[in-house]
Amino acid sequence: MQSGGNQSSRALHAAEFGLHSIGKAMLVRFAVSTAMVGSGKVESDLSVSFQELLEAIGRVKPSDRALYDAFAPVRKRIWRKRCIRWLSGAVCLAAIGLAVYYIPWVNWQVTAVGRLIMIELLPYWDWTPLYRGKCLIAKAKETDAPKKYAPIASFPDDCVVCQNFGAVPVRTNVTYEALYRDHLIRNVPIIVSDVHLPWDQHPRYGRDWDSFLLDLEDLLLASPCDFRTNLLFSPRTAKAPAIARMVDLLASNGSLYGNGTARGWFVQLRNCALPPIKKTRTMFEKPYFYATHWEPPYTNWMLLSRAFHPGAPELTPNMAGLVIVHQMRARLSVTLRPRTECKDSCGALSLTLHQQQSLLFSTSLWNFSYLPSDGNETSVTFITETYESL
Repeated sequence: MQSGGNQSSRALHAAEFGLHSIGKAMLVRFAVSTAMVGSGKVESDLSVSFQELLEAIGRVKPSDRALYDAFAPVRKRIWRKRCIRWLSGAVCLAAIGLAVYYIPWVNWQVTAVGRLIMIELLPYWDWTPLYRGKCLIAKAKETDAPKKYAPIASFPDDCVVCQNFGAVPVRTNVTYEALYRDHLIRNVPIIVSDVHLPWDQHPRYGRDWDSFLLDLEDLLLASPCDFRTNLLFSPRTAKAPAIARMVDLLASNGSLYGNGTARGWFVQLRNCALPPIKKTRTMFEKPYFYATHWEPPYTNWMLLSRAFHPGAPELTPNMAGLVIVHQMRARLSVTLRPRTECKDSCGALSLTLHQQQSLLFSTSLWNFSYLPSDGNETSVTFITETYESL
């Protein structure tokens, strides 16, 4: 037994000595080979050295445990390199993702490249239905339920809410709790008089009327879905040059005819597409009483008028939902009329909105009408419609 153990020990030492000698030989040959010109010679020398190493191991015939222990440092180094490589790749991917998300110009470049790739994929995969669809999962069946922004039908029993007041209250420093308790839940309109700064202190325009007209021209060129004016013969089919000339007429700001009468005009437009709605958010700030759980307005209106004939008929835009009328400049004569079901129980409410005032009401009971301004200063009114999620 002792002689067998001595033989195993000698075999192990011989294997280690052989590996050590062959390792030195490989290093020497590798150093010599790197000095030679041509990669083919280097690969050939490495193949010969590796073959000699395999033959030496085969002659010694060491045990599996001896080979495992002999090559442990090599395995550890290989695994360390792999882990470092994987970790470096993960860090690089995370850095690229953060750069795309937080750096605007990187995001723009990646988006542009992505769009080009998607365009190239069109001959092989028509993804346009997914792009145009509002929902990736189709509904199981169509329902007859009304749209969310459709006005809620009023019933005669609901008309008693307008018997408790005879005028629209004007309040300041309104909290959402007071607004909900005293007005929204009772369907009582309210005027908040401290929502916006005076027009000459507007953070975007101030006294720069031309800057406002440029933004207004962008809204007009975005094809508003409800457009009325007395400045164009056919507003519904007006082309871009005609709209540009109309904006020039607005810039004149109150010139007179030869007989001294004012050139009265009005412009009414509704923004339904998402880009113009986003633009109006930069033009006019959200009121401070706008609750955080309310959804953003799904549409908005712009009403502009100046020196219009005082005997002109009222205009009644078709609105639905929770409506907030912001009088940004000058004044506007407004009438709230009850819906058809309540016309015998409720009377019309006539009021004048002045600069900095905002009127809030629900179309479930009231219809909105207005008279274009007959004053010498251009009236600017901004109206939002949102869902009645109180």
